[in-house]
Amino acid sequence: MEPNPAPSTGGGTVRVAIDARLLTGMYTGDRTYWRGLLKAFSEWLDAEQHRLVLFSRCPLPDGVLPESPLYESVVLPACSERLWSLWYFPRATSSYQCAVAHTQYSVSPLFRIPVVTTIHDVSFLVNPRWFPLKDRLLLRLSIPASCRRAARVLTVSETSRRDIIRLLHLPPEKVVATLNGLPEGFYPIEKSQAHAWVDRHYGIKPPFLLAVGVLQPRKNWLLAIQAVAYAREWSGLPLKLVLTGKPGWAKRELEWAKRTLVEDNWLIETGYVPDEHLLWLYNAAEILLYPSFYEGFGLPPLEAMACGTPVIASNGGALPEVVASGGVLLPPNQPAQWAHAILTILQNEAYREGLRQRALQRAQMFSWQETARKTWQVYLEAAGHCG
Repeated sequence: MEPNPAPSTGGGTVRVAIDARLLTGMYTGDRTYWRGLLKAFSEWLDAEQHRLVLFSRCPLPDGVLPESPLYESVVLPACSERLWSLWYFPRATSSYQCAVAHTQYSVSPLFRIPVVTTIHDVSFLVNPRWFPLKDRLLLRLSIPASCRRAARVLTVSETSRRDIIRLLHLPPEKVVATLNGLPEGFYPIEKSQAHAWVDRHYGIKPPFLLAVGVLQPRKNWLLAIQAVAYAREWSGLPLKLVLTGKPGWAKRELEWAKRTLVEDNWLIETGYVPDEHLLWLYNAAEILLYPSFYEGFGLPPLEAMACGTPVIASNGGALPEVVASGGVLLPPNQPAQWAHAILTILQNEAYREGLRQRALQRAQMFSWQETARKTWQVYLEAAGHCG
C-alpha cells in the first residue's frame, strides 16, 4: 500500500528532530527500526516542505541512509550519553526550530517542543527477572516518566500497545501501534550457494538450525538447545544449532546446557555477526528457532520468513502477530513439542514447502511505507496536541 502524500502543518517547512544515535551503532532491532523508518520517509516526503534533522553524538556512518535533501545531519558532541539526552539534544531542537522531536525511550524534562517517543516493549515490567537489577531500576525510573512527558507514545505491535497502556497506566489514545516493516536485504538464495558461503566464512557445514538474538534469559535459548538435543536423540540426525547474537547477561543456564546436553560440539556460538551475514545464515539454515518468552515484535522471524526459511517461534508476546500462519507457534516451555516440530519439518517435504511459501507471503505484508505514514500522522497530532 502506497501512503498518501504527507500532510503539512502549514506555514513553511515542517522540521522534525530525530534522535539518530542508534544509526551509529551495530546491527540491532532498534537500529533496523530507525533505518527502515527514515529511509521510508525519504521515499515519499517532499523535501521542500519537510525536513528531518538527524541529531547524533558522532557522525553517521556513510551509507546508513540514502542521499536525500530531506535529511539534515547535526553532530552534538557531549561527554556522556545521558547528558546528551538530558541537555544537548532538547536545547538543540529549539535552536533548529523543530516542530516535534522523536526519541526512543528517553524524554528529557527540558524539551520545549512536543516529543514522540518509541517504546518497543515493556518486558522489564512484564517479568522483571529477565533483567539485571541495575537495568531494571533504571528502566523503572526513566520509562514511565518519559511516557508521561511525551505527547504520543509509539510502539511496534498491538500486544506491546496493550501492555504499555495497562502497565504504565496511559490513556489509550496516547499510545499508537506502528508495526515494523520488513528489513531490506533479506530474500531467498539457492540453498547450495548459502551452504557454501557459510562453510567458507564460518566453517559451519549443514544441516544446522539457527537461533538469532542477544544471549539473555528472556530469549529462552535453553529451550532451543533442549529441543535440538531431543531431535538429535530421537532421529539420529547430525543436527547442529548455530547460536548467533551479542553476549548478554546471566549465561549460567546456557553454560549448564552446554555441559549437560551438548556432546560432539554440535552447539556453535558465532557471537555478533553483521546484518549482511545474516542473509546467508538464514538461507543456509534448515529452520529458525525463536523461543523467546516475550517480544514486543520479533524481527528475526520476519527476516527468516523473507528468506523462505521455516520458522518455529514461541507464542509469547507479539510473536503470533508477526509469524501468524507463516510459521509454527508453540509454547515456550515445551521442548519436546519443539523437537517434534523440528523433525516434522525436516522429514516431511510437502509440509516444509508449504511452510516456505506461507512464510514468503507473510513477510511481504510488513511495509516500512505504512509505518512511515502512520508515524508522520502521529508527529502532526503531537504538534497540534501540544499547541
